Amino acid sequence: MDPATVLGAIATLTFLARLVPQPVRLVRTGVPDGVSPLMALNVAVTELAWLTYGFLSGLVPVWLVTLPALPLAVWTAVLLRHQTRRRDLIGAGVWLAAIVVAWLAGALGAVLAVSVLVQYGPQVWTALRSDRLEGIAPATWKLAIVDAFMWGAYGLAVGDAALILYTVTLSSCAVVILVRIAHSHRAASALRAAPGRGGA
Repeated sequence: MDPATVLGAIATLTFLARLVPQPVRLVRTGVPDGVSPLMALNVAVTELAWLTYGFLSGLVPVWLVTLPALPLAVWTAVLLRHQTRRRDLIGAGVWLAAIVVAWLAGALGAVLAVSVLVQYGPQVWTALRSDRLEGIAPATWKLAIVDAFMWGAYGLAVGDAALILYTVTLSSCAVVILVRIAHSHRAASALRAAPGRGGA
């Protein structure tokens, strides 16, 4: 089997696995603390754009993976609907408009090359600013690192610059979020262990 096909298949499975832990955690715990609604909305919009890009570019693994990914992304956004504010809807609307303009201008691939930052930048910002991150699923971001490097390898194999930049940006975002989660957990543990806490 063609190595690029194998890489594409593995990347597809990893990507889909990455999308599952966050909505499952939201359903299981009902705790949305630290999860960015704007991220969820931007991810749903971007999945639709990647579906279009995959079809237009003839990259079967790209459009094939977005078929199940889009409902998962929409599900996460729906679960966060009570935390979604007007500015989140405006931000997602601006991103959708930018994608449509890029598509009409024949530059959809270039815009999607930076889409990861638009999708996950809000989550990085929320994680850095918030002291309560219980709603974030760490498994999502651990899988994101694997996902990023698998798609990067596929991008190298097929010579697609958008997928290579996807690797750099997503892995960077994932590392920042995981470090912030770890720091938050250590701070919470230290607070619980402090004298006078949880005692009298």
